[in-house]
Amino acid sequence: MKPVSFKVALLACALFFVPGIFMNAADADAVLQFSAIKNADGTHGLAVSMPGAASAGQTAPLRVALWNGRTDAGPSTLQGGYASLRGAGDEWVGTGVLKAAGGVELEFTDRWTVMKNTLRLRREVRVSGDASGGFTSVAALQLKNAKPWPQMEWFAPGMIYGNFDHMRDNSFGSGNYYKPGDYTVWIREDRMPAPLLATRLPDCGTFAVLNSAPDSRTTETEGQSFSLEPMADERFRFGAILAEERPDGATLGYAMPGSEGTLSYGRKTGKGPENKQQWRHRYNPLKDGFTQRYEVSFHFGRADGTSDLVRRSWRWAWQRLDPRPNPQDIETLRSAMTDVLAENFIEIEDRAGVQFLASAVPGGKPHPNPKVILGFTGYALGSAEMMLVEAARDPGSKRGRMLREAAEKSIASFLRMPVNPPLIEGFLLKSGEPQVSTWPSGRTVTENQSIYLRSFCDDMKSLMRAYEREQKAGRNRSEWLAWVRRFGDWLLTQEQPGGGFPRSWRALSGKLFSASTTGTFNVVPFYAQLYRITGHKPYLDAALRSGEFAWNTGHARARFTGGTIDNPDVIDKEAATISLEGYLALHDITKDAKWLDRARIAADIAETWMYIWNVPMPEDADNAKLHWKRGVPTTGIQLIATGHSLNDAYMSWDVESYARLARKTGDPHYMDVARILLHNTKAMVGMPGDLRGTRGPGWQQEHYCFTLPRGLGRHREWLPWVTVSHLRGINDLEDYDRELFKQLAGQ
Repeated sequence: MKPVSFKVALLACALFFVPGIFMNAADADAVLQFSAIKNADGTHGLAVSMPGAASAGQTAPLRVALWNGRTDAGPSTLQGGYASLRGAGDEWVGTGVLKAAGGVELEFTDRWTVMKNTLRLRREVRVSGDASGGFTSVAALQLKNAKPWPQMEWFAPGMIYGNFDHMRDNSFGSGNYYKPGDYTVWIREDRMPAPLLATRLPDCGTFAVLNSAPDSRTTETEGQSFSLEPMADERFRFGAILAEERPDGATLGYAMPGSEGTLSYGRKTGKGPENKQQWRHRYNPLKDGFTQRYEVSFHFGRADGTSDLVRRSWRWAWQRLDPRPNPQDIETLRSAMTDVLAENFIEIEDRAGVQFLASAVPGGKPHPNPKVILGFTGYALGSAEMMLVEAARDPGSKRGRMLREAAEKSIASFLRMPVNPPLIEGFLLKSGEPQVSTWPSGRTVTENQSIYLRSFCDDMKSLMRAYEREQKAGRNRSEWLAWVRRFGDWLLTQEQPGGGFPRSWRALSGKLFSASTTGTFNVVPFYAQLYRITGHKPYLDAALRSGEFAWNTGHARARFTGGTIDNPDVIDKEAATISLEGYLALHDITKDAKWLDRARIAADIAETWMYIWNVPMPEDADNAKLHWKRGVPTTGIQLIATGHSLNDAYMSWDVESYARLARKTGDPHYMDVARILLHNTKAMVGMPGDLRGTRGPGWQQEHYCFTLPRGLGRHREWLPWVTVSHLRGINDLEDYDRELFKQLAGQ
């Protein structure tokens, strides 16, 4: 068979470009066609089609899972067609009854609305009669012409990007538990940045399901427990997005309440995420008069690849969920957060720096043997950079002089570290002994520990930004640049024969540890920045080669992997955000449009890790014990990596990247993202008069969880990266465009 060219594949998808958006034939002209179908038993099902797009239907739209109340019993399934399905054009109403044991009846009223390429269902299920146990109702459509799961592309934000590649075993949608014709993926919606699941067929047709009016309430008992025991409660308002492959095809839909299976997540531990091949069943009660209500929307379209699938379905979800900024006092927070860096600055003999770890809440004990660490979570030089920025804002004050002195001493401490080759990532402040980021503080470092490309590139960029600001102020910091160049020149020798750069080296020796090249994107903004400062062409050549390598080995197919060093070689958001920074830098230097196109794709992927809806904290929980407080919107906080469900505010540093991209592309959506990242990420940073559970103004703990255990994190510690990310987002935006900063900050 003659292979289909890329050009032909694009034409087959009938794509058109309009400034700021992509359109296709299905989006531009076609409208969904909804029709009733008559089943052999006299009941009714439905069919939905759209010219040039995917088609779907359901012969038995009434479906429930019933539980008899015994803890050792699993659910049974009851399914059937509508007794009546009436309507015309855009509005249809289906009604029917499912009869359970003991005389209990479940009365369905489904209101279907056709809206161009979207089909919306508003469902009511009323219980008549009483019985022990509970029920889960399912609203799902079967996709026509579906292929087995591995032959289609899938997208669940923060979960699945494409298919099995680069997915941790036993994560939602991974291949190690795939069984042809018997594959089930039910994901609790509170785990998801948007309660959304989309797929793309080989013929370019796409189909997506979204809870378009999420409620997601739960109780303290359920929401803060990892129990796998079945539970039933009328207060459960959270659902699950689902996909099922069966011998007769694939089904996508939504379940209320949100059972989870066939895989269930447990805690994220220091040894990695826990998971089990076991269901976590949740039900509403079989209680007379209880009425279950929810809304779910289905979207039909076309896409030319995984990146296009992600972009289209995510923008659709964004439009439906309409995330809003949660305004914060940016200037007050900037000052307070810089003070947190100063508060954590420690000087002992000739060693100085912002310590790696501190309690973010009152009553925490100081670390007995503090260390300072480069990049990633330590950001020792990033901390110094941010203190220098604040010092320059008020150079004559005692505070300004103190911040400058602390920053300069921190940098001087690191300039003594070897970087050609690098041997360590940091040191103990008390003794000066070598330390690395992923080894417990104070424990002796050996060659069995790693030092990471990510750690060095992160903070070398910090020091170069500080160098440039100092140069503009007339201060000669040639020794800073010389140190960075020593590392950059050594790193050039580490490029692999097939292209790309290693993930890590051995501590103390600098010998190769991990040859994995998934983190090559880290090199792109580093070398682009170094070239821009020095004009040394080998640095630009390295940045360009690395950019091409990263694009061709995953990014072109929406696989952004290798960002988080503690989640090795899995898909994560940090890979996408750093790639966005790198591709934008290459476009600034070369003006080649392909780098802007690639930056746009990296941005489109990165923003899908960001919650664009509000997950409510349990109403019956003690608010004082919640890490994320009741009533505070979760919009703007992001998942971290595939395979677990912790959230943080890391993307607060990407404000300038999205603002710049909005200007370059003319797409205002990216400015909306920038505004949310500037404000909403700071919703739980302590403010004067409102400490939000922290130990003081400017403090924030490292992460939280919006699913199990809802409202809690693994620990209540602060790490420097938290504050550096916030401050970099503020300061980079102001450096880029002061008037735009004032506009977005609300000044």
